[in-house]
Parts: sequence; structure tokens; C-alpha cells
Amino acid sequence: MNKYFFFILFLVLAGPLFGQQKLTISGYIRDAVSGESLPGATIRVKDKINQGVAANNYGFYSLTLPTGNHTLIAQYLGYQAQEISFHLTQNLQQNVLLSSASVQVQEVIITDKRPDEQVKSTQMSQVILPIEQVKTLPVLFGETDILKTIQLLPGIKSGGEGNTGFYVRGGGADQNLVLLDEAVVYNPGHLFNFFSVFNGDAIRNTTVIKGNMPARYGGRLASVLDISMKEGNQEKIQATGGVGLIASRFLVEGPLAQQKASFMISGRRTYLDVLANPFLKNSSQGGVPYSFYDLNAKVNYTLSRQDRLYLSGYLGQDVGAFDLSDGRFQADFDWGNKIAVARWNHLFSEKMFLNVSGMYNRYRFIFDSHFDNYDSKLDTGVEDLGLKVDFDYYPSWRHTLQYGVHYTKHLVTPRTGTAQTDEGVDFSTDRVQRKHAHEVAFYLSDDWVLSDQLTLNIGIRASGMRQTGPFTQFNFDEEGKLTDSISYKSGQKIKDYLALEPRLSFRYLVSPTASVKAGVTRNAQYLHLVSNAYTALPVDIWVPSSALVKPQFSWQYTAGYFRNFKNNRYEASMEVYYKTLENQLEYREGYVPGPMNKDLEYEFVAGKGQSYGVEFFIRKNQGRLQGWLGYALARTTRTFPDLNQGRPFPARSDRRHDVSLVSSYKWNDTWTWGGTFTLGTGQAVTLPERRYVVEDAIIYQYGARNGFRMQPTHRLDVSATYQKSKRLV
Repeated sequence: MNKYFFFILFLVLAGPLFGQQKLTISGYIRDAVSGESLPGATIRVKDKINQGVAANNYGFYSLTLPTGNHTLIAQYLGYQAQEISFHLTQNLQQNVLLSSASVQVQEVIITDKRPDEQVKSTQMSQVILPIEQVKTLPVLFGETDILKTIQLLPGIKSGGEGNTGFYVRGGGADQNLVLLDEAVVYNPGHLFNFFSVFNGDAIRNTTVIKGNMPARYGGRLASVLDISMKEGNQEKIQATGGVGLIASRFLVEGPLAQQKASFMISGRRTYLDVLANPFLKNSSQGGVPYSFYDLNAKVNYTLSRQDRLYLSGYLGQDVGAFDLSDGRFQADFDWGNKIAVARWNHLFSEKMFLNVSGMYNRYRFIFDSHFDNYDSKLDTGVEDLGLKVDFDYYPSWRHTLQYGVHYTKHLVTPRTGTAQTDEGVDFSTDRVQRKHAHEVAFYLSDDWVLSDQLTLNIGIRASGMRQTGPFTQFNFDEEGKLTDSISYKSGQKIKDYLALEPRLSFRYLVSPTASVKAGVTRNAQYLHLVSNAYTALPVDIWVPSSALVKPQFSWQYTAGYFRNFKNNRYEASMEVYYKTLENQLEYREGYVPGPMNKDLEYEFVAGKGQSYGVEFFIRKNQGRLQGWLGYALARTTRTFPDLNQGRPFPARSDRRHDVSLVSSYKWNDTWTWGGTFTLGTGQAVTLPERRYVVEDAIIYQYGARNGFRMQPTHRLDVSATYQKSKRLV
């Protein structure tokens, strides 16, 4: 790994020197009204197809050009294009302010970085979701939900009816990298995953990558969901809010120092407990005081022309209780996420952009119950402390380099708890210990324009994880009896894993409106979520790679044809993919959850998987009527030597056919109609085929694993959105 480190160090030190040798125009692209950056906006030379760049996640762009007269065009969908003419004789810093296109309707339902981006870029399987249009689609109880919206895309399948859990191209629920301002969100669901933790009022930008993820992303196999919070209006104080059927929300944003700093704070709280208790307090179940809340906050400050600081945070919690009216059974439970992020942007030169992010995030689930004279408690979760150092380097318009290093310290609590009676402790998990792990990755990628027709993206990611003490590893015989143990001191190495993750993709322009793309990626994943149920409920257990659990790996091969029609009014694509998966985890045959004084790792079995399919997608992204039609034909299987007699079986995420039709019609300035229709193959399940009565006990004999298929499902939702004004003050 040392050779990667020294190569990156050379680029870091040499980059600013190289950047001064050619003339460069650089700056930020922002909203003219709020001053917020516009990530993904494009700026290119007029009448040149490939001489241009896309702004990074902070709205920064850099373009190297020969001396002389030039005209640039800055574009962002939903905004008026702006032309900039200048005579380049020295390096130039030029910020661009784009105004919202007042003559256009709302932004498209799903849009890439520019109208022809799906044809011109090398990135495949990527979409960007504008929150404004997501709010016009039908939702449960009026709560805008990003996670439910992405499940309407081909290749992304729901974890269950009304559920925010999702599966991407045959991957598991834990194989999706969900980020909020660059910090990992381990449990993105409220109310047992019926609602997501992402408050639509606080979201600025959402990017979904279903495959061929860039080298800067890692640690997961299936997809990336990258969500950025709003930065706050730099011009004036604004407040918005809403009262829904089960929750209310608010948002306040504005400047702290004119043109220097701004803030955003947003909150949401449900009143399910207030609504439900009058109906349940006299029932045999007693009261159900359940509620959840979210709080988002962000501050950004311009330190100088070269430096900018961002501070953001998220706090969300589900709190509930359950008790029988006779008091024999009582339970209290709560789970939630805490996230804090500090980011620093620095410009070394017109060509070198640096972002340093420090992150803290924690997910924890606690269940405390009392039955007669028997008390028990369950505690599980993940706590991370991370650092990211990312560079964007623009040596010329033909090359865009991205490289950096990521480090995360994991503290994983797989499952701890106690159970006791009035006489004393009856059960404890003193042998189930928290696990310490250190994950690190170096990456380098280059978006290389070889000609007007051919562009390559070449990347490499070198990653690794080390499990360290303090830890005691217990060994058991075949009957489950403890034989011996090995103790490790704090910081002592237990197990190391290393992996190389190459990335390669290309785009070839068949015509100005059509292209062919293909790519291959290898991914490694060092954290695992093992579930005994179909959906990713909060009681599922996160475990790190260890001496007993190996990392997951995948290879994904993707190819597609992309075409735009009628001046980008319509977009169409067809993608085929093939994915292989290694070291997939399941519980052993016959495992039943219950109190055990040993790690769950001893209950896992490992196997392989494969997924392949074809996805068709067509959308209309201009005019009053907008929408898309998607269809996926796919197959996903798993093969475990210790399960199903070693024969392949359908995975939980296997759905042969999946159809989605989404539409949004802007009737006038205040009313927008929305509708969604979905049709899909039924879920694969395991059912008993026979039952026997042995000594008054019923014994079931189950059929093949996931060998039965439920009936196909379909659903139609419609909505009407009335919007008079977004501002309250």
C-alpha cells in the first residue's frame, strides 16, 4: 500500500506547481438568489462538445484554456443558462450566479447534471433527484420520502409494502452506502422503516448510483445514496413549515454575516402518540406512546477567498413503549442516529481543490422489557469516528483527477444484554463483546477525454480493515461447549484484510444524441448487517469483518445504450448488468433467535451470489407533463454449501419483473397532480410443506429455501399538491 501513498503524496505536492503553468479560469457556480452552491452544474466552451467540466460537490469548477478570447456557457437544469465572454491573459477567478428559469415548470422528476449528461458523461446508472419534484409525488400520510421515490427506479426494489428498506440489483439491504453530508447513516428508517430519516425540507441534493460507483466511494457493494443538506440562504431570513396528518415540520435559514456565513435549521416531530393513545388506553394492549423526531442543522462560513468551513449535524430518535393493561408485560425501546460533520474547503490554486471532512456518527438500538418478575435488556449499534481528505485536480480540460484517503474507526456493539429474575442474574452476554476495527482506503481516478467520441474513466481504490483489541476470542466444540480463549490487549492486531478495487468505464459517442457505455468495478465491504427477517428492522445486527467473518466482495459488469430525443425533451436508456458476490452471510439452518452467551458470528454461514438483468428507462423531462416508465427483468440467486442442500435458491431481493410508471402534471402555478403505478413479481418465501404431530407437539417440514412465490403485486397512488407560497416570513 506504500506505493499508493507516495504516488498520491507526489500529486499533492506537485499539483499546485503544475497548476500555475497554464492559464485557468476557476470559481464557484451558485444560486443567484440564495447563494447556495450548485453541485454538478456544467461550464463548457461554446460550440465545443467536450471542452467543459462539471462542478464538484461544492460547486467548484476549473477549466484550463489557451490564451485569447473565449465564451463559456454555464448550465444547471431548472436555471437560465449564462454566457460568459472574456479575454484570457492570466489565471482568472470567476464566480457564476445562475437565476432560476421563471418561464420553465418545476425541475424534472429525475435529472442528471445537464440535459445531455446521460449521453456525454462516463458515469452509468446515476440519477439526481430534485427535492422540489419529489414533493409532488404520492406519499404515505403526506410525508415526503426520498427513499420511497428511489424505489420507483428500475433496478431498485422495495424491502416491503410501505417500507424504506431497498435492494439494488440483487444486493442486500446493508450493501447500500447511505450518506448524509458525507457521514454514513446506518439506519435510515423511522417507524420500523415506514418513513425515512431524511426531512425533505432540509435536503438540497440527492444522488443515486446503482452501479459502477466512482473510486471516491467505497465500503459497500451495491449502490450509493449521497444526500446533501441545504447550506442556508445567504441573502435573507426565510422560514417554511408544514402540518401533516401525523407530523409537523419547520425550517429556518438565513445569513449570519452578509456574504460571509449562513445557517439552516430544520426539525420534524410526529404526534402518533397523541393520536393513538385515546383509542388504545382502554384496550387490553394499554397505551402505545410512540413518537419520532428529526433535527437538522448546518452552518457555513467563508473564511477567505480560498477557504470555507462547513459544520452540519443530524439528530433523530424513535422512542416508544408497550404495555399490557394488567401490567404483566412492559417494554421500552428507542433507536436513532447522531451525526456531526466538520468540513474545510481550500483552494491551493486554480486547478487544485481540497476538502477535509471530520465525521462522528452513531447508531444505537435499545430494548428494555419486563414480564412478571423477569427483566431483560438488549443493546446493539455502531459508532464511527472518521476523516476524509479529498483532492480534485484539473490539469487540463482533457483530465479531471480525483484522489484522497479515507479513514474510519469503528466501534461495533453486535448484541449485548442481560436477563434476570428477582433472585438474581439468570442470563448475561459477558462473552459477547464490542469490536474495534480500523478501516482505511486510498483512491485515485481520472476522467480522461481521448477524443470527441471517446472518454475513459480509470480508477483504483486500495482498502483495508484491521480488527484490534481489547477482545477475547472464545473457542467452542461441536456441542457448543467452551474449550479455550485467546485474549488481545488494547490496540493489538487480531486480523488484517486488504483489497484492491479497480474501476474502469468508457463512453463512446455514436452521434451527438446517442452513446454507448460500458464499465467494470470491484468492491469490498467490511461491515455486514445480518438479518433473520426480510426487511432491515432496527433489531438486525451489524458485525465487522473479523477472524471469523471475511469481507464481502463483488464484481459488476455493466453496458448500456443511451439516447436523447427532441432536443433533450425525452431520454431513453437500456442497461444490462452481471454481478457476482462473495462471502455473503446468512444464519445457519435451524437458527432461532434467543439469549446466547456467545457471538453471533458462530451462527453465520457464508456463500456466494449472482445477479443479472436488463433495465429499460424512458422519461419526459420538459413541459407540464413529466414522468418516466421503467422496467427491469432480473434474476438473483444465492448458493450456500450449508443451506438448501447446497443448491442455488432465490435471494430475498429476487423479483423477475418490475414495472414502474410515474407522472407529474403541473396544472397551474398552485396545483400539481402526481401519480405512480407499480407492478412486480411476488416475493420469494420459505413455507412448510408438511406437518407432523409427535407426542402432542407439532413439527413442520419446510420446503426449499425461498422456493415459493407469492402472487404478483400492483399498486396505484395519486396525489394533488397545492402550493401557494413556500415562505412563512
